[in-house]
Amino acid sequence: MLRKFWEKYSRKKRWWTIALDFIFAGLLIAMLFPATRKPLSAFLIRQTLFSPSEQEHVVYLSDKDWSMQLASEGEEGVMSLAQFQGKPVFLNFWATWCPPCIAEMPSIQELYDEYRNEVAFVLVSNESVDVIKSYFEKHGYSFPIYILRSGVPAVFETSTIPSTYLIGSNGRLLISKTGAAKWNSSKMKSLLDDLIN
Repeated sequence: MLRKFWEKYSRKKRWWTIALDFIFAGLLIAMLFPATRKPLSAFLIRQTLFSPSEQEHVVYLSDKDWSMQLASEGEEGVMSLAQFQGKPVFLNFWATWCPPCIAEMPSIQELYDEYRNEVAFVLVSNESVDVIKSYFEKHGYSFPIYILRSGVPAVFETSTIPSTYLIGSNGRLLISKTGAAKWNSSKMKSLLDDLIN
């Protein structure tokens, strides 16, 4: 019976469509297991990332928006987002358990490596510092870790992570992106270069 099915199936298909069917079946099976589901999801998402676009409507952060409270890993006390005023700010809300967050992290790391001295990278999570540090060590990430210590201002409020905002040195919100994106694109680098110069 299995042989008849195979003969009928293989007669109707070309070799490359049979290979694609097996790859698809393998992906479906891999998605059934928790150990492979998250990395596989992140890998598939990473293959479809696009560069974000600037938003068309003009929004400037208010004093209340800048007052969002953060704690920096390894430092005592609480600081506000206002500490980064005067330079471009790359603000990202994320979590280690989120496949789209995992998918965009390598592109954020590459952007950070190139612009760490000119742009404030503020990656915010609600997870424990130990969980985040372990995740960073495993993947070789080096950007700063911040833990949210207040409510999120309305301008950044969303139910989706990752959520990323690019704020100009004058306080203008240039990019407001929910979902994963390709942050190390030439388009993004050109925008940052313009902001810095």
